Amino acid sequence: MRGGSIVKKIIYSSAFHAAIPAILIMLFLPPLGSKYKLSVEPVDKNSSQNVYEDLNSDSISEIIRSGKGVPYFNILIMDNDIRIYDQWNLPDSIDPDLSDFFFGNFDHDRYKEIYIFTYKNDSLFLNINEFFDPEGIKSNHIYIAKIKVINKKVTSIVFPAGFYDTNGDGKDELFFSIQTGFGVEPRRLYSYDIVSRRLKSSELTGVMFQFPKMVDVDGDGRPEIFGLIGAGGNSKTWYPYSDWSGWLLIFNDSLNFKFPPMEFPGLTSRLETEAYSQSGFKGYLVSYTTESADTSVLKPRIMLFSSERKIIRERLFSDLGLTNFSNIAVLNNKNKDRIYLFGSVFLELNDKFEIVNEIKSPFNSHYRFYHVDINFDGEEELIFYSVDEEKLAVYDTDLRKLADTKLKGSENIFRFSLYSSKKHGDRLFLNAGSGNGYFMNIKRNRYFYFGYLAYPGIYIVVLLFIILIKRINTLQVVQKESLNRRLVTLQLQGIKSQLDPHFIFNTLNSIASLIYLEDRQLAYDFMNKFTQLLRGLTNDAERIYRSLSEELLFVTTYLELEKLRFGDKFNYEIIIGDSVSQKEQVPKLVLHTFAENAIKHGIMSRAEGGILKISAYLEKDYLVLSIEDNGIGREKAEGQSTSTGKGLKLAGEFYDILNQINKKPIKHFIIDLYNESGEAVGTRVEVWVPLDQ
Repeated sequence: MRGGSIVKKIIYSSAFHAAIPAILIMLFLPPLGSKYKLSVEPVDKNSSQNVYEDLNSDSISEIIRSGKGVPYFNILIMDNDIRIYDQWNLPDSIDPDLSDFFFGNFDHDRYKEIYIFTYKNDSLFLNINEFFDPEGIKSNHIYIAKIKVINKKVTSIVFPAGFYDTNGDGKDELFFSIQTGFGVEPRRLYSYDIVSRRLKSSELTGVMFQFPKMVDVDGDGRPEIFGLIGAGGNSKTWYPYSDWSGWLLIFNDSLNFKFPPMEFPGLTSRLETEAYSQSGFKGYLVSYTTESADTSVLKPRIMLFSSERKIIRERLFSDLGLTNFSNIAVLNNKNKDRIYLFGSVFLELNDKFEIVNEIKSPFNSHYRFYHVDINFDGEEELIFYSVDEEKLAVYDTDLRKLADTKLKGSENIFRFSLYSSKKHGDRLFLNAGSGNGYFMNIKRNRYFYFGYLAYPGIYIVVLLFIILIKRINTLQVVQKESLNRRLVTLQLQGIKSQLDPHFIFNTLNSIASLIYLEDRQLAYDFMNKFTQLLRGLTNDAERIYRSLSEELLFVTTYLELEKLRFGDKFNYEIIIGDSVSQKEQVPKLVLHTFAENAIKHGIMSRAEGGILKISAYLEKDYLVLSIEDNGIGREKAEGQSTSTGKGLKLAGEFYDILNQINKKPIKHFIIDLYNESGEAVGTRVEVWVPLDQ
């Protein structure tokens, strides 16, 4: 029993009651702050065009910026304090949509080279400058190929792939692809031998070969080249590997096909290829999507090929709960390749294409994704951006959101570069296009765990609220009990005041005189009615309400006694309306109080006596009780009476207290009656008792 008592005590305690809503609030409460703090610092319009690179291996980034002078385009090289080292003037036009500048170190010394492609008319040129090496290479205006120009707008794009020493001379060749819209030429993969100034290209294909990657997939020490292949269908001329289909193309470093191209028929087909290795396995991960309305084409899927391009497994995107279009990524985390698909949901898959992690996309619109080491911990983070929502979000490789922020960017592909300085340390610079540039950094929020103090704070607030409610409820109960005690007190006082000594003594005297006159039967009747009246008062001492029929019985008994005392000095009549059931609940003594007052002060003061009328009828939601006499009126009665009017005062206070409890108030009115000459001819009291109490 003791254990049960303890359990009940706990269950009924305020601390337990507060725990339930507090826990519910905590479950639905959004994260209280972020574990990481993302710093995004906008820069001015000029600085937004900067790219940062350590060109001389001194661990401090130089600033490289392109511009247009007269008559030359130029590239400025500056230090961290915006002081100019020198200006590299170029005779040809720079177009960032054609080529941004990029960096390499083909001769493996301490100095990096700047590379940029320029154009003049319909000719494409390569420019190289090993800026900080006095004896380094500086080559301008190296002809590469004819490009597509429509209405003086270049429609070709150069994608750098990387560097590799193909011929074993200790110097790397530069690999890149050129793609063009609304035409085919020059859709090729190229390598350029910087030492011998020799250009080599793959055979012409009709497909768009974008974002090429160079990775040694099969482990033979030489890279394979692959990328994003799209079937845009913007060339009507037939070429090998037409862009009316998607193709899986893998090249070797000699720019020959590693394997025969594999066709995926269907306009708008898109193939993304990534290198993938896991537990000794080496191969290619391929994502195939299409927006074609042709239902006969292959359904969107993810595929795994061996390094010999033998298909190992595949799975439909629809089986993974993805829509048609999804991006693929392979990130190396803790020396382990991890597979990701990004669409309406973010998925991480294992090597069997089973979902190991899934979260909902934070965007309701199209977004781009990037992977870059934003906090310089040696592991890349995932960065997502929606230009429509102007929102940037950062996730780790476990798909946990680190931070997000509002950021103004453009549809252009973001470019990230490392800014290193003695003054500011390491920061990531983001060129978001359209003149928007930002310094970015992400660090652990040292105050993140202080946010958990909010949880006990929530509990304390709920606990105090419940204690307050209980206190208010207790006060209301105490107040109600006080009112009840006052009602009982008033009832007792009312009982004592109702039958005043005159009434009792006069009644007893009347009984004695009847006995003296030996009218025993009348004396017995008189005594019997008096006993009934006393019994009615004492039996109902604890009640506040009683039925109308009980109240009528009590007042009738009282009136019969008064008639025995006064004979024909007065008469009375009781009228009950047809719709009154007499079960209606009314305050106890509501009729007696006013009937007694009418007899004592109104009717008995008349020489010829009078009549008392009691009526009951329904009016809307009220039972209306009317007590009317044809006495001398209140004004004359006040002048003749020595009564204190205590009964009426008690009745008024009684109703006031009841009205604090009832839904609707009890109303009573005292109406003076006059004849046509303005003389008082009586008084009517109306008591309106609500039926819904």
